[in-house]
Amino acid sequence: MNLPHIAQVFTSCTRLAQAVAKRLKPRGAVQMKKLAPQRLARFIALSLLVMMPMACVTTKTGGVGNAASTDEAVSARVAAAVQYLQKRDFESARRHLKSALELDGRSPEAHDALAYTFLLSGELELAAVHYKNAVNYSNGGSRYRLNYANYLFQQGNFEQAEKHLQIVVDDSLYEKRVAALYLLGMTQQQLLKIEQARRSFERALVLDRADRRVLRELAIMNYDARDFEGAWQYFQQYRRYTSKPSAEMLLLGIELARQLNEADAEASYVLALKNIYPDSREYQSYKRDLEARRKRAKQ
Repeated sequence: MNLPHIAQVFTSCTRLAQAVAKRLKPRGAVQMKKLAPQRLARFIALSLLVMMPMACVTTKTGGVGNAASTDEAVSARVAAAVQYLQKRDFESARRHLKSALELDGRSPEAHDALAYTFLLSGELELAAVHYKNAVNYSNGGSRYRLNYANYLFQQGNFEQAEKHLQIVVDDSLYEKRVAALYLLGMTQQQLLKIEQARRSFERALVLDRADRRVLRELAIMNYDARDFEGAWQYFQQYRRYTSKPSAEMLLLGIELARQLNEADAEASYVLALKNIYPDSREYQSYKRDLEARRKRAKQ
């Protein structure tokens, strides 16, 4: 997937995030009482980019002139549709996917790609229909179930999303278990199952100790629980794997450093927040908090 397409998907996801944010329960962390739309957009964009149909064309051995199998023909049309999706040409993508379904109306690959197409174009009810078809026609395949769970999460149907994700994470051979565990943890947070969410994130970290999304969530969760030492450890791990922390995480670093009397680290994170994100809500929040503390000190 090329960089221009990533930017286009992010723009679509920002609009989608604003609608999704209305369905999410508030969660406290670092003076942020709910998930910011920008942060949620990053999560959705990452989910969609990871879960975008990865069509490939397989070939069968045989003599010259052998006709392509139905599966090969379906995969070829799905691959063509994905190319059109990268250009945001939804009509052409649908045309190729319609052709794929005419060849095999029970192709989970085609239904999954069509669901993704409808999701990007904002036709959510149609997306749901085809996500369900993909799950059913794949006999509950983990890839398709994860995509459907991602859709359910976005629609605020957290109970159903959790049920599907529990099945996916129990598939020990599925290559995207870390993504599934991360989404499960996010879902459980929305259901206020905090300890279960923590366990899901910790399981994900066992499989991939460098996953910044998981480290970020565990740092925030420990901060919320006022386990500042634990939060600091996860925050330092997060810093180890990123060259440019987000404004949100720099603000968290400032708060943790202050709580743990790490003056040099606090000054460093303040400077980074000021220089990299001078117009961010996080930096404005930091300045307001600093001014309030100065006023209290004078009283």
